Amino acid sequence: MMNRIRRIATGLVLLLFLPSCFGCAPSQTVFYTNADSVSLPIIMYHSVLKDDAKWGDYCVSPETIREDLLYLKREGYQTIFVADLIAYTEGKPLPQKPVMITFDDGYYNNLTYVLPILEELEMKAVISVVGSYTEAYSETYDPNPNYAHLSYADISLMAETGRIEFQNHSYDMHRQGKRKGSARMKGESAEAYKLAFCSDAERTQQLLKDNCNITPTAYTYPFGQISSEAQAYIKELGFCASLTCYEKINIVTRDPSSLFGLGRYNRPSGLSTEAFMAKLFKDG
Repeated sequence: MMNRIRRIATGLVLLLFLPSCFGCAPSQTVFYTNADSVSLPIIMYHSVLKDDAKWGDYCVSPETIREDLLYLKREGYQTIFVADLIAYTEGKPLPQKPVMITFDDGYYNNLTYVLPILEELEMKAVISVVGSYTEAYSETYDPNPNYAHLSYADISLMAETGRIEFQNHSYDMHRQGKRKGSARMKGESAEAYKLAFCSDAERTQQLLKDNCNITPTAYTYPFGQISSEAQAYIKELGFCASLTCYEKINIVTRDPSSLFGLGRYNRPSGLSTEAFMAKLFKDG
């Protein structure tokens, strides 16, 4: 009964503000006030280059990024961070049509080509960095968009713009060898796997905290390789969300557990923005 009274009261408060909402400029955010769940599409990008010889499943052009973001903006979608999702589980509102833009691996070309587009369109994105890559390019700085990865200084610079949120993509598990990503190896004991997974993830956490004053809140599985045990470890480490490579539209609720195992749609080259978005939203 009390919950019903609260919902009615919330609706009455909303009615009091309807005139000002209808008078808002189109660029202003209109929020749900008591939504118990929200549909969240997440797009996954990787490298961004102008050289069409390098485009493929994990590399697109800056023009593709810009066209995709313009499409989302025209359709009324508003970009969000993981921090916004965490706040939502704590009772804060989300935009009516949220979308998350993610970039994996922490390529330097995300700074070269993506950040200017985000600033131009007043949008934001999430970048998941591989700690060992960042560490290496911080020690030997080589700002080449064709192959380099972000340094600590680059990450700090981008974070300060308010357009980029950084997350953890492992320290050195972005590999496809005996171990597939951060998954448990065949024959590996539970104790050995927990030690390997946690020490690896913690190393990137510590590097970003010490060098950039950033503490990631989400773990992004390398290659989307998942072991069932890992989610419990991720929570133990203090992460509030995890990102996978499963292609699905997410239903996020006020329950914090809904932020684990978030699905994302990989954005390859060779598809028009319209064709890709049709695929993305077919189940939305």
